[in-house]
Amino acid sequence: MAYYSLVASLPSLSIGDEPPFTTEEYVENASQWVTERETEILRKVLLQDPDIAPCPLCKEIYDLESQIRNAVARQRGQKLGVDFKEYLQPHDGFVGEIEAFVKNAFAQNDPVELEQHLDRGRWSLAEELVGQNPFGFEKVLAYGIQLKIVERWNRMDVSVGKENIEAVITANTEKEETTEAEA
Repeated sequence: MAYYSLVASLPSLSIGDEPPFTTEEYVENASQWVTERETEILRKVLLQDPDIAPCPLCKEIYDLESQIRNAVARQRGQKLGVDFKEYLQPHDGFVGEIEAFVKNAFAQNDPVELEQHLDRGRWSLAEELVGQNPFGFEKVLAYGIQLKIVERWNRMDVSVGKENIEAVITANTEKEETTEAEA
């Protein structure tokens, strides 16, 4: 089914911009246009309902994300000299593009650039879901995935990040001091 009005009404998205609405609001609004089954798929994929079995499109997205996470685990494991195999998750299919963009992401020295490369790869995969039907349900779903990426980057705050890092360092330092005092 084509959703011309819905797709045409969606504002453009770009990483780093303010999201026009939340993912929850998007799903709620889209549910007025799409079928009940498609609303269920939006909820499963965008709001992270773990039940993916009855939904082939959900399974496809799950498999893509699993391959991304596995590629990240391999890259981090190789970089740190750690056995990464225990962190790998099973998935169906294989997309060579994923391995390439994850490898390119890990070539970055700046952690922010690394994350940007990973999310640009996810963005591109979402666009590929659309295929030859730019007004179909796949476009509605791809837009939601891209909205989640925009929301993620909009929530990032340098000062909050520094506070979180300092809290981790402080907690680890306190653990070391406690361990040394006990020894």
